[in-house]
Amino acid sequence: MASLLVTGGLWILSNVGKSILSKGAGWVFDQGLASINGGSDNDKIRQDIANVLAEVKQVETSVADLSSQLSDTLLQLRKDDLGTYITDIQTYYSTIGDIMQEAFDLPNKNLTDSVRVTQAEALQSRLDNRLQASADNVPGYLDQINAFLNDAGPNSFFKQAAQQAFDESDDFLGVYTKTTVMALNYWVAYAKGLSLLQMALDNPKVNFEEGSYTISRHNTNFLAQEQNLQDTIGQETISLAQGVLSNPIGTNNFIWRVHSGLYVQDATDTYSSCVISWEETPHNSWSMVLDPPITADQFDPTASYPVVIIPSDLTTQMLCIGGQYGMQMQIRFTDETIPQACRWFIKPRNPGADRFSFEFVSNYMGGTYNGSYAVDVPWPNWGPKYRLINYVDALHNEDGNQFFNVTLDE
Repeated sequence: MASLLVTGGLWILSNVGKSILSKGAGWVFDQGLASINGGSDNDKIRQDIANVLAEVKQVETSVADLSSQLSDTLLQLRKDDLGTYITDIQTYYSTIGDIMQEAFDLPNKNLTDSVRVTQAEALQSRLDNRLQASADNVPGYLDQINAFLNDAGPNSFFKQAAQQAFDESDDFLGVYTKTTVMALNYWVAYAKGLSLLQMALDNPKVNFEEGSYTISRHNTNFLAQEQNLQDTIGQETISLAQGVLSNPIGTNNFIWRVHSGLYVQDATDTYSSCVISWEETPHNSWSMVLDPPITADQFDPTASYPVVIIPSDLTTQMLCIGGQYGMQMQIRFTDETIPQACRWFIKPRNPGADRFSFEFVSNYMGGTYNGSYAVDVPWPNWGPKYRLINYVDALHNEDGNQFFNVTLDE
């Protein structure tokens, strides 16, 4: 299921929004269903149709499973009166899929040619009728869905969904996935609508002279919807979430910067442990690991996902709060089944923001520092150039020094 959250709208558009018939089967529309008379080529086309429908069904099931995990508050943001349009699109699509599969099954039945042709012609009439209805109605349905998803107002669907997802989440994964799942619900139906329009255009018996323009317009609208979603969530949050979801059980390297653009670096040596924030050029990077580790199939958009933060020059250790300078490195457990003592929630400042807070989440030292936040501060009694990462007890959204740039794989 998590793979859908990584591939996003463009994958749905290209895989669900295509014709049920493969490119090599366009002759079916030109010659009619009665021309299907068996043979290995027909068997291949029939299997291709079955594969497309099975893939679309799997996408729908995955989206439904993800949606079922969302809160009622989020789900209530969906627009009820779009349900009729979505239901019509789904009905057209499933009916046409049934007609196609039945037509390609006819040659394998014990029928005389005349009976087969009669049944194929009846199916052809049904197909033409459903595709004409699609050409007449689906463009308007897609216009309504697009108006809802591409609303740029302060109370737009995406803005409300992203804010609610933010309020319900502890980390960047929750913000990204909850908001994206809300979009996927509509995008699957939208892509099915485009598939219907493509088949209507391919069928010479359907009056759809403006079809090429209509399909192009709605493809453009779809891309605008995805861009609207990306702007609402924030590209930095998306990049971070998609990177971790692509490698949920592995180590994800990242560069950590303060507001000024200077690098956060581990400065642990034999005598002391601290984290400095004045470096113009990094000499090491950081890694984050989900703790506990999960597989893509185990991902739950409503769960919280703390990470262990590891310096690249001390991979056996992890970032913790404590010590003389506020932050220090501690030895990590080698047994991955044991939750690490020092973990962090990384969360965007707000929906669309490009910087993140680091919240300490642990029972380390009896929970003394649990719920504290990292902050960039001057090094006491040193010159103005020198700064370090310390901690504060609460998050203050107006304090820019509590929010950091986080970039994967840089």
